[in-house]
This record gives sequence, C-alpha cells and structure tokens, in this order.
Amino acid sequence: MRFSRLPRISVFFVALFFTASSLAPLPYVVVSPGAGTDVLANVIKISGAPTYATTGKLLVTTVLATSPDSHIFGLELLYAWMRGTSIVLPRDVVFPPEKTAKQIQSEFAGDMKLSQDNASSAALGYLGFAPSQSAVKVTINLKATGGPSGGLIFALGIIEKLSPIDFLHGRVVAGTGTIDLQGAVGPIGGIDEKLIAAKNSGASVFLAPSTNCNDVHHIPGGLKVYSVSSLKEAVSVLKDARNSIPHCTWQ
Repeated sequence: MRFSRLPRISVFFVALFFTASSLAPLPYVVVSPGAGTDVLANVIKISGAPTYATTGKLLVTTVLATSPDSHIFGLELLYAWMRGTSIVLPRDVVFPPEKTAKQIQSEFAGDMKLSQDNASSAALGYLGFAPSQSAVKVTINLKATGGPSGGLIFALGIIEKLSPIDFLHGRVVAGTGTIDLQGAVGPIGGIDEKLIAAKNSGASVFLAPSTNCNDVHHIPGGLKVYSVSSLKEAVSVLKDARNSIPHCTWQ
C-alpha cells in the first residue's frame, strides 16, 4: 500500500480543526472516582438512645462529575480519557437536557435528603424501634454530596452506632446503593468509579446492589465485592462474610 502526503492546504485545515476542537467547549461530562467518607466519624449523630463505640470505618463512596454548565475543552477530554480511571460521556446522557444546572443540583439535594430519611426509618425498623413512637433522633450531615446512592451505608452506620455488637471488626468497609423504607437496596450509577474510590480509601470490603453486578467491568485487587438486595442481607454479610455469600465477580 502506498501513501501520499497531504497537500499543504489540507494539512492547514486539519491542524485548524484540531486546534479549534481543543479550544472550543464541547458537550461532554467527565466522570471520575471520588472519595470515601467515613459516616461513623461525625457524619451520623444520634440522640435519644445509647450509642456504642465502633471500630473500623464505614465509607460512603462518591463519583465526581463535571457540572452540567461546565465548559469542557478538547484537551481536557483527551487528558481524562488517557488517565484511564475517568470516563467521558455526552452531557445529555448524564444530565437531562431540558433542565438547568440549578434544577439538577436541587434534585440531587432532594434525593440525598430522601435517602437519609429512608435510611433512618429502615435502620430503626431493623432494630425494632417504632418510628412513630421512638424518641431516637438521627441527623446525617454529609456536605457537598448529592443523590440517593448513600442510603445503604447511612442505614448501616445507624445500626452500627446503636448496636452493642460491632459487625465491622476493625475493617474498612465501603458500599453504595439506594434504600427504601422497608430496607430494599436499589441500583446506582458509576459502580466502577465507586469501586476505585473505595480501594483508594483503604477499603477491603465493598457492598454493592445485586442489580449492579452486571455493570462491574473491573474490581481492584484486594477488594471483595458482595452483592446485597436488602439491609438485612448487608448486615448478615458483615457479621459473617463467608465464601457462600453471593458476590460480584469480574472476568
């Protein structure tokens, strides 16, 4: 096969195209692993009932995404792609195109508040407290984070603090998943990025919604990922993590 050189005018326009692409804002979002925050360290506050000392850490994991109104340029997208731990997605895939950034942020904040309320109700119900009669007050304060995916870990944190039996046993445990009032665990987005965030934060165990197992493309070395579908199942896994308990795998 023979190749011929491009005419100079063609080279000029090709160079102009790539220069313009690097300088013009593009309609994409960069999604990257966030961090793990220990909900047992000043995130969950409980009054009206005795609480117990805990060992280990219980991490709620996050994903970082550029905001809907951010201007992302070609070189930034190329750098994000080359890093390997970030993904680049069309903005309309991540954020509803008909909504403003302010509306989206408001929805994320509302989802976070609902997940906290559901986590409190599910955890207290698991422990046998009647929510309508209980004097137990739970406050969850996690700043600069939105969305519903922290529900499972919030609920586990409440149970850990109110239980005389410590099920962490000094381990660093991370996880993700929505939760409803009955303790059912639901799917979330960004599972691969959250696994990386968990590993980077020192976790050895990760609890993932069973419905997210098929979305896992890579599990960092040294991280055991258990699939759970309910709060009760998640507590059982942490109390007795046996090989027979379902877990997510990656080939």
